[in-house]
Amino acid sequence: MPEKTVNAGELQLWTEDFGDPADPTVLLIVGADAQAVGWPDRLCHGLAASGRHVIRYDHRNTGKSTLVDYDKNPYDCHDLARDALAVLDGYGVGAAHIVGGSMGGFIAQLLGLDHPDRVRSLTLVSTSSCLAGVVPALSGEESFFSPPPHADYLAHMAQVGAELTAGPPATREELIEARFSAYAPLAGSTEFDLEECRAVLTHEYDRATNPWHPDASQLAIHATAAVGDLAPRLRALDVPTLVIHGTEDPIIPVEHGRALAETVPGATGLFVEGYGHVCPSAAVIEQLRAAIVAISGGG
Repeated sequence: MPEKTVNAGELQLWTEDFGDPADPTVLLIVGADAQAVGWPDRLCHGLAASGRHVIRYDHRNTGKSTLVDYDKNPYDCHDLARDALAVLDGYGVGAAHIVGGSMGGFIAQLLGLDHPDRVRSLTLVSTSSCLAGVVPALSGEESFFSPPPHADYLAHMAQVGAELTAGPPATREELIEARFSAYAPLAGSTEFDLEECRAVLTHEYDRATNPWHPDASQLAIHATAAVGDLAPRLRALDVPTLVIHGTEDPIIPVEHGRALAETVPGATGLFVEGYGHVCPSAAVIEQLRAAIVAISGGG
């Protein structure tokens, strides 16, 4: 699909679009240190075939976008939301249907709150209004992020962390497998293909300007933690909103999605049985496509 680099101030953001630009635009915002290609090709092509113009892009410090020295130029999710607007500007899009996953869903909430004129609808996937609180929660500390990540997931990540400390990955293959070991427990119990997940992670490594910026995940966490809980503001949000969440999400438990759907006026919820946080099966991808087409049906 056509690739394009757009300017966001002094930064350059890698983007790619699918479908006819004359169709309603759907902007896909990926989470944390994931890359644009984390949005499944099947979903992008499916949306395009359904009459949607789809754009996905790499956040700063990921993939093929500009690397930033966070210590010299710190940023938060408000800045990442402005990056999303720069992507829309780069394509000449005034307003779009915004779809955000995980941290991308948190950024999408900020777009709806701070830039409602640029947002036709919001689809918030596997996210929370209080995502900032996940930082201490991931360390097992008390937090306003409640309920916390599942205990077995935290235990697994502690074990992975200990193994990486004892023997840091050095080769391409070791780095890919280390990342895969953190992704696999997030898949849930729906029928999925972990080898396809590994293939996506391999593609991410091979396409990146600086493969998996070593601090990208931590920088994304810091950017999110700086914002706080959005729930009080979301109670006045006036944007058509759909919340999608897997019932087996171990890092952002489904209760967060249910609370989000109850907080945003008029929001609807789609809670996918057995789905986790990443690696959606073909059936789950089809549910996502159909739901996004439905909420963006007004053009």
